[in-house]
Amino acid sequence: MKKYLTLAAGFLATISFGQCTIVGSSTIKINETAPFSVNAKAQCEECYSWKPSPDQNFTVDGNTKSNVINVKAANPGQGTISVSILSDKGLLQCEKTIDVFDAKQDLTDKNCGVFIDDFKEVKVTESVISFFPNENSNDYLYKWAVSYINGDTQESTEKIPQFFFSDINYITSVKLKITTKTPLCSVTLSKKFEQSYWKPTSANFGSIEQKAYSQGSYSDYVKKDNINNGQK
Repeated sequence: MKKYLTLAAGFLATISFGQCTIVGSSTIKINETAPFSVNAKAQCEECYSWKPSPDQNFTVDGNTKSNVINVKAANPGQGTISVSILSDKGLLQCEKTIDVFDAKQDLTDKNCGVFIDDFKEVKVTESVISFFPNENSNDYLYKWAVSYINGDTQESTEKIPQFFFSDINYITSVKLKITTKTPLCSVTLSKKFEQSYWKPTSANFGSIEQKAYSQGSYSDYVKKDNINNGQK
């Protein structure tokens, strides 16, 4: 009889464990504070008991006996928070797994580790234009695509491409797809241009630089923080 009661109690506990849900983000950044709550109602305002996993160095801010807590993590990795609730249906328990990551790593993941975030248009001649990414790197694969006002498109896989253009058939948009070789990941930059941009006037005269490309001139177009690190 005792064995039957023990199994029955264990079965009921398993059902109760799934009868509540912890609401909150499944990912948080290191040293970021995130709120968590539980959707089950307790018998009283302080009939909750929150418990974070100690191995993740979670810090709980607020009353651990209330419905809502704030959690802060010190180390990257994975941890859990759990809560026990004294409800009208008995003791309820639920648990949530949280992934903790470094904000710097998140930025790298979003950008695929690519630090090019702009490119500069430079006239080589009156009918030829080049585009310079603002980092001089051979570690990426480049794919340029330009669109003209007449509907034509041109592509190039050069790091610094050259395209023909004219005042009549001017470039309306430029897209640069940058792909890392290991791991395989890509980001895309784009710019759009009006016809007035390509026509020098008293207002924008000199805004489009005209300069013949040479390897030594690339430092004029890279980001300042990359110049001191040397060219790849």
